[in-house]
Amino acid sequence: MQHESRKPELRGRPLSVLASGLLFACALQAAHGQLTVDEFPSLKTQDFSYVSQERVDGYTDEALQTSVEPFQIFDNLYYVGIEWVGSYLLVTSEGLILIDSLHEPYVETSAENIRKLGFDPADVRYVLGTHGHFDHVGGHAYYQRTFGSRVGMAAGDWKRAQTDAHREVWGMDMADVDMIIQDGDTLELGEQTMTFYITPGHTEGVLSMEFTLRDGEDTHRAVIYGGSNSLLPDFWRYQTVLGNLRRFKLLAAQSPSFTVQIPTHPNQGFRERRDRLRTRRPGDAHPFVDDPSVFIEALEQSERNAERGILALP
Repeated sequence: MQHESRKPELRGRPLSVLASGLLFACALQAAHGQLTVDEFPSLKTQDFSYVSQERVDGYTDEALQTSVEPFQIFDNLYYVGIEWVGSYLLVTSEGLILIDSLHEPYVETSAENIRKLGFDPADVRYVLGTHGHFDHVGGHAYYQRTFGSRVGMAAGDWKRAQTDAHREVWGMDMADVDMIIQDGDTLELGEQTMTFYITPGHTEGVLSMEFTLRDGEDTHRAVIYGGSNSLLPDFWRYQTVLGNLRRFKLLAAQSPSFTVQIPTHPNQGFRERRDRLRTRRPGDAHPFVDDPSVFIEALEQSERNAERGILALP
């Protein structure tokens, strides 16, 4: 399999910290080698034994998961996911970008939702994966092989997905490698420029990203942050997560600040915002737009959680 670390649409930029996510107290300009799938040779199959039967019953309940209607969040962002896990359609003048692709048996649900919203899934130019767990990348191969979409992920999560794909319970068909996205890369499509950050900890890769959302004449700096917690009670994973969080606090201090945070799993707060959006009147504030302090406070809470995790280690 050919591993392509760069494509013409992906552009590099100076880094704030090392892509490994090691803990730094301040932002450093640092160069690093290109990460490839082959640099993660010996991952063990992810242990999901902590997942309760109630949760499993929930995300395999097709009636519940498909009960969510797709909806427009911003002028150029739409929700096409299910009850449990998010999938987002970013619209540009030169095509569509899908962020996360769901999992079986809901892989075709996002495509159906795209059609419900008046778009054509054949126009999905790129499918991006926030991380390599089955619920986020289970549909990548479907879009690649059905619509010719190009798939992009972090190297560590290509390997995570490949390691876990053989488990029948996940029902994950592996896509081919199109783009190994590196820390600091940008993807330009139409008027949209996305910037990518590698924030490992939750998994070996984790792709966080920022992009611009429009609401009438207003624009907002939006973020999908994927590295806020570790699934393993491991000192170095916690340290990696802390490094990511502190780096993002510096990024959030830039101007313009992050005023929109998009979750990978829709929580109750997301659903409440969706309901307020439905009844929004002209002149009302956008329910998904926050004061910049909200994202910073969320990062700080995640910091405290990671610190508590370290203190609880034997």
